[in-house]
Amino acid sequence: MDFVRQKVIVGLSIWLYWFSLSTYIPILPTYAKDLGASYQMIGVILGSYGLTQVLLRLPLGIISDRLDRRKVFLITGTILGLAGSLGMWLFRDIYCLLFFRLLSGIAATAWVLQTVFFVHCYPSAEGGKAMGLVNAIVNSGEMSAMFAGGLVAQYYGQEQSFLLAALIALPALVCNWVVREVPAQTARESVSLGDIVAMARDWSLALPSLLGMVIQVISFGTVFSFVPLVAKNLGASYTEIGLLPMIYLLPGIMASLLSATFFRRIFSERLMVTGGFLMMAAGCLVIPFVPDIMTLFVTQAIAGFARGLVFPILMSLGIRDIAGHRQATAMGFFQTIYGMGMLLGPLVVGAISGWAGMVWGFAFVGMAGVLGAGAAWAAVAVRRRPEEVKRSFT
Repeated sequence: MDFVRQKVIVGLSIWLYWFSLSTYIPILPTYAKDLGASYQMIGVILGSYGLTQVLLRLPLGIISDRLDRRKVFLITGTILGLAGSLGMWLFRDIYCLLFFRLLSGIAATAWVLQTVFFVHCYPSAEGGKAMGLVNAIVNSGEMSAMFAGGLVAQYYGQEQSFLLAALIALPALVCNWVVREVPAQTARESVSLGDIVAMARDWSLALPSLLGMVIQVISFGTVFSFVPLVAKNLGASYTEIGLLPMIYLLPGIMASLLSATFFRRIFSERLMVTGGFLMMAAGCLVIPFVPDIMTLFVTQAIAGFARGLVFPILMSLGIRDIAGHRQATAMGFFQTIYGMGMLLGPLVVGAISGWAGMVWGFAFVGMAGVLGAGAAWAAVAVRRRPEEVKRSFT
């Protein structure tokens, strides 16, 4: 298999994979509410996805690095995603929904390997470009899936969005089956607990990871959880609810593609990350006060652009100085930490909304964005000294 074909198949497999995991995202909160779930239970169901990321992404990265194998885990993840979608389609029950959402969350842990798999298709000097491109691929797959899922829910019923996800998982499985394994370009070494502690103490990895967690708190506490409920309260159709994530992700795709090229020539990483967090915060704080669905669309477009601008920078910073044979472990660490945001966002916003109303739930994520901006401005320019780079993770 030639190099260009490898890139195409890996990129297509990632696009299909995230399409299959995303078709039902816009309708999942409203579907759970229709089944009788409270705000707190909706938060638990949606946060269960993040729980799997916290528990499994780092171990998966370590095991993958030790075996120097990624393909088998991608195939397994696709099968689990297929099973989760079918389960949610077949069983109309709150607790079954929770179980199969957990299963789809386990499937999504393969993202830790997909990023490294894709980056290895490019020279090491183009790591930032590859990260921006893979984020754009994921965002476009998610965006297309959520819009399609909203249309299917509008015309055929909410449950059929789960069936669409299962059908798309089949070609994703084929792509992951035929793609060629890409071994690490440097020698393999086992990862010890001391290595993981060293990663946690190294601010060039820990800081981007913590800021990534804040981004996920914002995203999974708003557009991927409770914003669809706001839209429904404003009288939006399922098609319009399906448009919400699309409007959030489309500007993010543009920003991801430009963050490592055009914007980087004009702005510093520090300024882009800080400004991005402030834009996300503003987009969250105004949500409870929007008068109509069109205004809600505008708030989500602004927040999505900011997320797409910031996230590839944080991912690139996280593994920039890590040796190739440890990058899956480092990316697993990064994604484990930011996975906490996928758990905390829905759980905390659900708890606050159930107790005090959604105004305060959105205020929480808005203030998280303000704190993220302050942390980014104070510390994102921190870099390792050359001698530290030389001895770390080599």
